[in-house]
Amino acid sequence: MSVFDEPVEEPDQIRDQLRQLFRYRAFIVLGLVLGLLGGAAVSVLGGSTYTATGEVVVHAISTAPFEAGGVSADKQISMGTERQIAQSASVAAGAAKALRETGNPAALQRDLRVSNPPETQTLLFEYSADSPERASKLVNAFVHAYLAYRQDTASHRIDATVSKLNTELKPLLEQRKMLDRRIAGESAGTARTSDQSERSNLVTEIGDLQGRISSLKSLDTTAGDIVRKGDPPAFPSSPGLMMLLLTGAVVGLALGILAAWVRSVLEPRVRSVADVQDNLRAPVLGILPRRRGGEQLLEVGRSGHGNRAEAYRTIAFRLVHDRRFAGRGSLLIVAPRENADAVSVAVNLAGAFAEIGNDILLVEANLRTPNLAQRLPLRPGRGRPVPGSWAEGERFAVDAGFDGRFDLLPGREVPNPARALTSPEFARLLAAPSGPDEHVVVVTGPLLTHADGLAVAKQAAGVVVVCDLNEVRRDDLDRVWELITGAGGHILGAVLDKGSRGPSLRRLTDSGPTHRKRGRGRSRARAAVPPPAAHPGPPPPRSGQGWVAQASADTDAPSLRG
Repeated sequence: MSVFDEPVEEPDQIRDQLRQLFRYRAFIVLGLVLGLLGGAAVSVLGGSTYTATGEVVVHAISTAPFEAGGVSADKQISMGTERQIAQSASVAAGAAKALRETGNPAALQRDLRVSNPPETQTLLFEYSADSPERASKLVNAFVHAYLAYRQDTASHRIDATVSKLNTELKPLLEQRKMLDRRIAGESAGTARTSDQSERSNLVTEIGDLQGRISSLKSLDTTAGDIVRKGDPPAFPSSPGLMMLLLTGAVVGLALGILAAWVRSVLEPRVRSVADVQDNLRAPVLGILPRRRGGEQLLEVGRSGHGNRAEAYRTIAFRLVHDRRFAGRGSLLIVAPRENADAVSVAVNLAGAFAEIGNDILLVEANLRTPNLAQRLPLRPGRGRPVPGSWAEGERFAVDAGFDGRFDLLPGREVPNPARALTSPEFARLLAAPSGPDEHVVVVTGPLLTHADGLAVAKQAAGVVVVCDLNEVRRDDLDRVWELITGAGGHILGAVLDKGSRGPSLRRLTDSGPTHRKRGRGRSRARAAVPPPAAHPGPPPPRSGQGWVAQASADTDAPSLRG
């Protein structure tokens, strides 16, 4: 494979993946609808949210004008710490007290957000509530509570420092008084130098303490300035209805696509012609259109020129011109399970072969629940009854309308179906039909239900597997291939039937329609159709040529109608 093939294959793979997803488009639609409903519910039940904003510039409060090293105290503010203080329980308690809230103050903290813009000494207070007035009232309460808490903390710290300095100053003042009395009792000329020096040092120390106390008392304890007041917001901060619907639609669509993808990955059924070909190791001979209600079992020659009849003719034409099978005598029509109608395919292929001009014998090899004779328009044919031998029993002519007729060997209930299908009489029927231009089409029950089909597959020249495109599973096709090839049979291909539209819960999650099971119940419900007294007219002239002669007639494709 050359590199030029890759761009051609990639679009095909993408189209195939998209096709697989859209087979489960109900999941996608359901996710979209649920997303829209969820967005609408959030908009209706959640209500509008309003956010008020307050802004505060934080001031530094220190017990000394400058910190060590000559760095301004304003540079020493930790905004991270201030942000934690603003969101603390103490501030929340102060806000609740100011608003006279009787509930738990911690409940007010849930809707508060405090942030610090980078490279600033500013705190941004944001509070969300269900009304603009309440949002404004609460954000302002938190701003004032924070400033009051910080100012009270600074005042208490200054008062504690001043009290400590006063405690240190009091003994010094007492000591100075004692020195003053001692110096006053002595004459001016006889006052000791040591007392004078001690008093001078004491006065200096007292002055220093008094200066520090005066400095502390003169400090500004304003915690900060309110730059922006929390006014009631004019518009809600929560997303509007359209935004919620759009968000819900996007989320629902994504979840729907995910659910469809998971469903397609876990799907055990085949979802395309390529899946059938890969698992059955054989080509698909044709796809039958969807069956409409009221159609007869035999559609070729009796139902006009419907789509299904033309599909049967196309499949017959392909088989006639298939070099692997043409002229080899017998053909087995079988389905993996009961949900595929192999009987309809066998009957209509027999009609299509008869239309070409072949002598066809349709054999119902279902010896457990035979019902085909009651479902076809019959008339007595060549009778060769042999007691105890089903394969050599009486045959009937099936009226195929303007396309002629073909013979039917109906099934009948026998004690041991496996012995009857492996008997020498049945083997001679498949290997050497009664006429030189007669060929046999055999239909049996489901292959994976009974082993009857395997007994015929090893004797027939070719096998056609009928699959319900909406029901057949990959592992069933693998099993059919293993059983038929293991028994020595040869699979010519598959016929895919889209079935008939019927009510089913699966249609809610799968684009593929389902159809009713056909077979035993319907055939027993119908009364037996008595054979007509006479054939409506002579059969059309036969070509006298078998499938080999028809396949090699000429290079041009012959008309299946003539």
